[in-house]
Amino acid sequence: MSEQIEVKPKAVGRPKSNQKRKQILYTASELFLQQGYDRTSMDAVAKASEVSKQTVYSHFKNKDILYTAVIETKCEEYRIEEASICVEKQAIEDILQNIALNFIQLLNDKRVIAMYSVVIGESKYNKHVAELFYDAGPLHSVNLVSQLLMKHPSTQLSNADAKDAAIDFFNLLKGDYHMRSMLGLSYEQDEAALLEYARKVVKKTARLLTLY
Repeated sequence: MSEQIEVKPKAVGRPKSNQKRKQILYTASELFLQQGYDRTSMDAVAKASEVSKQTVYSHFKNKDILYTAVIETKCEEYRIEEASICVEKQAIEDILQNIALNFIQLLNDKRVIAMYSVVIGESKYNKHVAELFYDAGPLHSVNLVSQLLMKHPSTQLSNADAKDAAIDFFNLLKGDYHMRSMLGLSYEQDEAALLEYARKVVKKTARLLTLY
C-alpha cells in the first residue's frame, strides 16, 4: 500500500507521495519490459521517472521489492479481494466463476503476456527473477483458492488436497489461448467467449472436487 506522507502547504503543486510511487511503478514496468530485470537499475528507474534516487529508495528499498511491486500491481487489477468473498453465503461455483474470469482476463492482458515472455527468457540464466515473478503472481493466486477450498462449507479440503485442486483449477484456466499467446500466435477472444470458457472450467473443477 502507498505511504501517507503529510504534504506541507509550501509543497502544493508537487506530486504527492502516492503519485510518485505510481509514476515509479509505471516507469519501472516499462523498463523491465524493455530491458529485463538484470539490465534495469534503480538509477535508471529514477532517471526515467524524473525523480531522485533517494525518492525511489524511499518507496522501494531494493530492486527485488520494486520488481515484486510491479508484478503485484498488475495482478491487483484483476484480483478478487479476499474481503469480498463470503464463504458462508456464496456458492463455491459463484466464487470460482469470478476468480476464473478475472484470471483469464489477466492472462489476456498484452502487458502481462509481454512480462511473462521476458521472465521466461531471463529465467534461463537468472532463476531469482522467475521466483520473484512466481511468488508475486501465480503462487498468490494458488494460495487464495487453496484457502477458499479449505474454508468453504461445501468443500473443506485438507491443505494438500486444496493446493492440488487450486493448481488444477488454474491449469485448466490457461487453456490453448495461453500457449498461443506465448508463441506469438493469434489468441484474442471476445468477452462472451471468455465468460463461457470460465464457466466451463468452473464446471469441470466442480466435478474434480468430488474426487477429493
